[in-house]
Amino acid sequence: MVQLYNLHPFGSQQVVPCKLEPERFCGGGQDALFVAAGCKVEAFAVTGQELCQPRCAFSTLGRVLCLAYSEAGDYLAVIEEKNKATFLRAYVNWRSKRTENCRVCIRMVGHNVEAPFSDTYKDQMSIIEMPLSEAPLCISCCPVKGDLLVGCSNKLVLFSLKYQIINEEFSILDFERSLIIHIDNIIPVEISFCIGYVALMSDLEVLILKLESDPKNGESVNHQPPKTNNPMKQTEDVSSETLQLESDDFVICQKPMELLGEKSSQSGISVTLESTGLADEKTKYYHVQHLLYKRFAPDISSYVFSDDIKLHSLQLLPIYQTGSLTSGRKNLSQKKELLSLFCFFSLPHVGYLYMVVKSVELMSVYQYPEKSQQAVLTPQFLHVIASNNLQCFTVRCSAAAAREEDPYVDTTLKACPPVSMDVCALRIQLFIGLKAVCHFKNHLILLTKADPEAIPERRDSPKRLLSRKGTSGKLKAPPVAEAGWNLYIVDTISPVQLYKEMVDYSNTYKTAKTQSCIHLLSEAHLLVRAALMDAHQLEPGEKAELLEAFKESCGHLGDCYSRN
Repeated sequence: MVQLYNLHPFGSQQVVPCKLEPERFCGGGQDALFVAAGCKVEAFAVTGQELCQPRCAFSTLGRVLCLAYSEAGDYLAVIEEKNKATFLRAYVNWRSKRTENCRVCIRMVGHNVEAPFSDTYKDQMSIIEMPLSEAPLCISCCPVKGDLLVGCSNKLVLFSLKYQIINEEFSILDFERSLIIHIDNIIPVEISFCIGYVALMSDLEVLILKLESDPKNGESVNHQPPKTNNPMKQTEDVSSETLQLESDDFVICQKPMELLGEKSSQSGISVTLESTGLADEKTKYYHVQHLLYKRFAPDISSYVFSDDIKLHSLQLLPIYQTGSLTSGRKNLSQKKELLSLFCFFSLPHVGYLYMVVKSVELMSVYQYPEKSQQAVLTPQFLHVIASNNLQCFTVRCSAAAAREEDPYVDTTLKACPPVSMDVCALRIQLFIGLKAVCHFKNHLILLTKADPEAIPERRDSPKRLLSRKGTSGKLKAPPVAEAGWNLYIVDTISPVQLYKEMVDYSNTYKTAKTQSCIHLLSEAHLLVRAALMDAHQLEPGEKAELLEAFKESCGHLGDCYSRN
């Protein structure tokens, strides 16, 4: 159940001054926004309430199909297309690109750079070529280590971030192809990677794995599901044979399924790890642990509308250890230590949020009032776009992480609202022609087009979408540029400001003595708690203000419970 309030989580709004119509865009770090159109990328500086300022622009070697930014290493990973072939490249030292005509260094991944060339690489942007035996389909950067994971049709390739030391004063960023994850029977459309956790998604399936670096009995890594009489696997084989023989009058589809923990290894998807890194590599993955497999079944009555049955917006969200909320320390630890991890993915009309650390558990189900196109998960909110509105939902990540941080949180001296509490929609903001969204820091980037009849980026025949082996993993070129587009930056207001509005709003329920008062105060408490768990990005004054609001929210909840 989703409760609806009419609060104001969105603040200022400004237009990104793009010269060409955006086809792809992404943000990251503290102030970086990249907008790609054709074979050109524009980088913008986004800081505070100031206007979005162009920082630099550079040409790519091919048409941009996909891009991802990594704050660790400060690089931009790009999948490009040229002459009907796709390539993977990383653009590093891009901040040195003062003008579009500046020289650029191009080098192969793992290529040793000699000392006499150090000044060249230090002062110029570099393009790192990453050759692959198969065409890259999707990419994801680890938000902590900066490693790059690449999805291909039947495998994932991991490039570990490293630095080549040229001399005592200078080192250059580089990668090493350290691991190949062979995965059969599923073609990834989206992937997400975070500190050894891997999530991949096809049109109707989601698989979550954990790569383990502790060797067991000194053996090399190879993991495959047991080859016993697995009825599901037999059914899969039969379905595969049937698909080859089916006529145009019949469609084969599989039943929906959810397998948690090690049971997910019975999904019929074989996983094998192949280590390709050097012997002295610091982190080597030896084993894979299955965490979740979920398969959805399409609605046959509406199968002709292929986009109505596709998954979208796969995302892994980490929550880090930041120390006790009630401690008097002014400087919280800056070291990122994983406390909990969450996975979100969505169908057009419903979204799913899972907790995947220590145990795999479905936390929340989001029912959307309209068909969604894309969603982004943050520690505080879930932002969802439909064709004509931006929706903001609350999440339960901080409530779950609080219990990981302090197992004794529910006592007579301290407590936290339950994870099972209903989520709520804080705001439904109207926009015309929403097409895409991304998030970084406290910014939402929204692409709008006035024409509602834009062609979807992924279009396959409805029949092929109903089977795993018929799924197409090819990247399609974006539609032809149309008039009437805009790229917006919408800032979310500060947690303390929204907290105060939620407390004021809850006062309307006090006289009625309903559960809405407790629910809204609980939402306000979790909002402040989530902001404190992400306090490494805040200034000391903001931390102190949040801590004061946290203590106040505890008093409000205690008072509300005592009166009810």
